[in-house]
Amino acid sequence: MNYVYSLFRQSFKTGDSCKQIMWYWLPEIVSATILFSLPAMVDSWIIAQLGSSTIYGALAMGSNFLHSLTKLAEAIPVASMAIIGRHNGAEEYEQCGEGLADSFWTTFLLGLAQFIFIFFSAHAIYRWLNVPADMVSVGAPFLQLKSLGVLLIFTTLGLLGFMRAIKNTHIPMLLNIVGLTSFIFFDYVLVLGKFGFPQLGIMGSAVATIIQYGIMNIGAIGYILLNPTYKKYFAELFFRIFNFMRMGRLINLSWRIMIDKSIISFAYIWLAKMIAPMGKHAINSFDVVLKLERSAFIPVIAAAQIITFLVSNRLGAKDVHGAYANIKKLYLMTCISLLVATAALLVNPGYFVSIFDPHNNFTTFAVTVLPIINIFVFFDFTQVFLAGALRGAGDVKTVMWTRFFVTFFFFVPLSYIFSCIPNISDVLRFVLVYGSFYVATGVMGLVFLYRIKSHAWHRHIV
Repeated sequence: MNYVYSLFRQSFKTGDSCKQIMWYWLPEIVSATILFSLPAMVDSWIIAQLGSSTIYGALAMGSNFLHSLTKLAEAIPVASMAIIGRHNGAEEYEQCGEGLADSFWTTFLLGLAQFIFIFFSAHAIYRWLNVPADMVSVGAPFLQLKSLGVLLIFTTLGLLGFMRAIKNTHIPMLLNIVGLTSFIFFDYVLVLGKFGFPQLGIMGSAVATIIQYGIMNIGAIGYILLNPTYKKYFAELFFRIFNFMRMGRLINLSWRIMIDKSIISFAYIWLAKMIAPMGKHAINSFDVVLKLERSAFIPVIAAAQIITFLVSNRLGAKDVHGAYANIKKLYLMTCISLLVATAALLVNPGYFVSIFDPHNNFTTFAVTVLPIINIFVFFDFTQVFLAGALRGAGDVKTVMWTRFFVTFFFFVPLSYIFSCIPNISDVLRFVLVYGSFYVATGVMGLVFLYRIKSHAWHRHIV
């Protein structure tokens, strides 16, 4: 704790100004809300109008699994941002354009691989998650079609990552707004059958996702190709550039990020698997608590994105002190925002839960566990933020191995033990299992903090 205090008592005269950091951060908060939180919340609300616990649970379990793939999709753009950010800081502009081409084709191939896997494994995935048989029959076709939308998410993140790496966070924000608007409209009309559209139920959600990210891909490519200020980045059209050696280098840097992001995503899937035997009320409560928690956590997710390129740009310009200063400033700003968001959820948890449970099927259960889980979210804050800083410096091994060992040798066995405790209520079992995840992330945060204190993290070469 003494080191945390020392972060904030030092001068903030170096690095980017707080005003400039806020200029980057606020659009990213909007983008993160649009990309990761709001669509899922709106989708759940629309599906809840169908009045079926089975359909809602199928959506919850399938969406949680696909969210892990979305996190996997971030790996290539995150690594690419570190590379492009350093080239941009050194004014090596054509290398930035080559970095975009490498990121685009790598994300496309990775997304195609996951689509093929899910198409043939959807039923097995639901059965492994221990959900009731009726959820399997409803959820498997949804998962197959929705995974096509995930393929488009992969390429979208690659394109938007390029813009962020060259310090353009506003166009990604606008593209996310356009994508969200299209998703909400088509999700509403296709799931519920409004305005003359066919009622597709849960399958309408998958179709809406495909439309959303199809539009965003077209918009991002069009902006990059037609913006005259971006011509300095491209000697030729970026999608004509296909270099296996550079893609191999990107994958070599990205696989560690893939593993560390996949580990955290696997932890959420494992949570769902441990909670599913408690029944549909617990399954649906897990989904609602997770969505509300992620909505409060949006400033942290946005800050982790921003600190990656702020650190990479400063280190590319050989300004280590500036990188440290940016970490201090944004950490404090993010902590304050998380306090405000968390407090808002705690004021009236019943209201927020009822949004997703209009028929009051599981509200009592969810309202009981939400305040406790919401407080635990602070355990996750430091590790997510500092992981972004370490990635910006290219120190991805520390993040990967810390998450690997803590997740598989601490969280997984601890949560399994809690799930097997006899003669306790499902509410207590739910809190113990879910809480064990945040204890684990708290341990990760302490390791990352020690790493940054050691001054060895910024010596990695990307």
